Amino acid sequence: MLKLLMAGLIGLAATTASFAQSYGVPAELLKNTRRMDGDKLQVCVDITGKLQAFDRAVATALAEALFLKPEFHEGFGGYPTSGEGFLDELQIAMTNSCDVMLGMTVQENSPYPEWAVLSRPYVSLPYMLAVKDDYKALTDIPKSRKLGTALSSMGERVFITWNQQQPKEQRFIRLPYADMDLMTKRVADGSIAGMVIWQPVFAELQKSNPEAAGLHTIPLAPVPDTVTRVGILMKARDSYLRSQIDEAIDALVEDGTIAAIMEDFGYTGTAGDAKGVQ
Repeated sequence: MLKLLMAGLIGLAATTASFAQSYGVPAELLKNTRRMDGDKLQVCVDITGKLQAFDRAVATALAEALFLKPEFHEGFGGYPTSGEGFLDELQIAMTNSCDVMLGMTVQENSPYPEWAVLSRPYVSLPYMLAVKDDYKALTDIPKSRKLGTALSSMGERVFITWNQQQPKEQRFIRLPYADMDLMTKRVADGSIAGMVIWQPVFAELQKSNPEAAGLHTIPLAPVPDTVTRVGILMKARDSYLRSQIDEAIDALVEDGTIAAIMEDFGYTGTAGDAKGVQ
């Protein structure tokens, strides 16, 4: 694996810095000094994140490529992926404790504030249709059969848009599910014909839920390709760190390290960036 030299990246002398206040974070909650971390890469972890174990493995590989040792900081009960306070919590954690946070969606028109910046994607993971019967494509499924979707997911939103664009008689009846195990059970017992689900979530279900072992995935086409690109959030002021992280991602994609980690976790998709992103 290609090693990248990061002399002086983390072991900077402590200096006073001024941080932009955003989203109402009280100044007294932010430490206005740079940490002296020596050879460590401080990594924030969302303990409720769907890719938590995978992201830890990627962070470890990135740190090794940069001659650093990863030190993990778990979220306070899990960083919420939506809802009030997320960006405030994230700013505090990134300012006071962490250099990077993996598992962040990389998309156009990033919703993140000015203090944050994202790396290039280290993995691109698709939404799939998981079925029990011997269907080969979405078009094989009779319109009389219902489909499940993962509630509030990107895959669900894209599927709804596509489905609404079809003639009324050609539309599927969609049932949203917040409980992935329950949705799996409904596919397994034939209540619904299939479920639109993020591939890494399905991979974990196949390990933990015996009913998922009897299911297989097929492409969602003609629904537009729906792929989540995943990258790393850093502070905007850490421009040198960002450049080195991007180079490390490129190296780990090129030498097959990230693809090997994906295989270990049963993930399908693309190491690095991918086209057809929604």
